[in-house]
Amino acid sequence: MATAAGTSRDTTPFLANHSKMTYDGKMARPRKFDEDTVIEAARNQFWHHGYEGTSMAQLCEATGVGSQSLYGAFGSKRDLFVRTLGDYCGNQLTGLTQSEEAASDSWAWLMAAVTFEDDGRIGLTRDGCYLSDSAAALSRLDDKVHDASRRTFTEILGVFATALTRAKSQGVVRPDVNVEEAALSLLVAMQGVEFLRKSGLDDGQFEKAKSSTIDGLSRAFTIHAEN
Repeated sequence: MATAAGTSRDTTPFLANHSKMTYDGKMARPRKFDEDTVIEAARNQFWHHGYEGTSMAQLCEATGVGSQSLYGAFGSKRDLFVRTLGDYCGNQLTGLTQSEEAASDSWAWLMAAVTFEDDGRIGLTRDGCYLSDSAAALSRLDDKVHDASRRTFTEILGVFATALTRAKSQGVVRPDVNVEEAALSLLVAMQGVEFLRKSGLDDGQFEKAKSSTIDGLSRAFTIHAEN
């Protein structure tokens, strides 16, 4: 910006300071916490105890952040929950897609993904899958949760369809298999595995269930199972 004397003046400090002001003209306090760390801690709290079973006091304790700071940064408890779900879904999809793209054996990757043993996602715990838990509890009551769930499962179907197409070209999946229908079957199987993990089965039974799932899917869709 030119001054009356013809010299230039750097406006960057003004713009930087102005961006830190709230709408009422007061300076906003700089955040003293790492947002990603807080979101992860809040997610783990919601994941283990459920949305209804988690209070703001528990979120403050889990994150180490005071209630005013949490409200100021994320809004309400519901807003924070939706944010944790959105981040979880985005990270899980990114990891799933990247691991699929890196896989040399697409059918083996699909079986790993169905049993939550792919390298791209957070592994399956006895609390189940955060997306599945959230969808079951709140999808019918909260449009944002419903939309996030539907969008994420649709994206997973797309990743599975891509891997199935590659598995066909690799000579593993039968040529007559309908990729879209097979992808849906894999998603249903994956959700069944997720349900069994949190249902109370002991580790031995759960491992047998995973093996049976892989065996059934292989018989249904692969060439080698016909021989």
